[in-house]
Amino acid sequence: MEVNSTIVNSTSVNHKQLEGHSLWEVITIASVTAIVSLITIVGNILVMISFKVNSQLKTVNNYYLLSLACADLIIGIFSMNLYTSYILIGHWSLGSLACDLWLALDYVASNASVMNLLVISFDRYFSITRPLTYRAKRTPKRAGIMIGLAWLISFILWAPPILCWQYFVGERTVPSEECQIQFLYEPIITFGTAIAAFYIPVSVMTILYCRIYKETEKRTKDL
Repeated sequence: MEVNSTIVNSTSVNHKQLEGHSLWEVITIASVTAIVSLITIVGNILVMISFKVNSQLKTVNNYYLLSLACADLIIGIFSMNLYTSYILIGHWSLGSLACDLWLALDYVASNASVMNLLVISFDRYFSITRPLTYRAKRTPKRAGIMIGLAWLISFILWAPPILCWQYFVGERTVPSEECQIQFLYEPIITFGTAIAAFYIPVSVMTILYCRIYKETEKRTKDL
């Protein structure tokens, strides 16, 4: 009787956890996420290994790509899988601390990807528009500083607000079974972080690549 009761209870819990999703939806979502996550993880690990074992790959360009691979690896390992589990189960079951740490890691890594792309844009822009003067400044040390700034800005933008907002306002308003950023309920803060983390970098990248295109076209005509 106890065994049967345990089986029934376990079945009820599993049914409750997956409530709202049919079996084929669960299988499809889990399978697709697992495949994408595996490709992301393996691909970025291979990039890191190649950079490590092949000294010829240790160029300034590839330092930026290595940083981008680190950010994408974090997303592939933590962000994709935990978010998929959260969606399929229908609630957050790891506690508020794990939730905040996961959100901070996810947003910092995601924003670091954008910032690294911005750094790459600046590097390409100066390489094309100032080929003589910029070449002397284009060193691994300078690349390391730019990469460090990209990660630092991403960390400052997201980690302190995500981890400390509940202490700033004096309470945690996110329900225990949910996992989301508490300050997203504040329109001004949300708008400010969105502008700083996404819209400004993307706008700058667009302008830089437009100018790169115009410079390339100009040189082609001069030839």
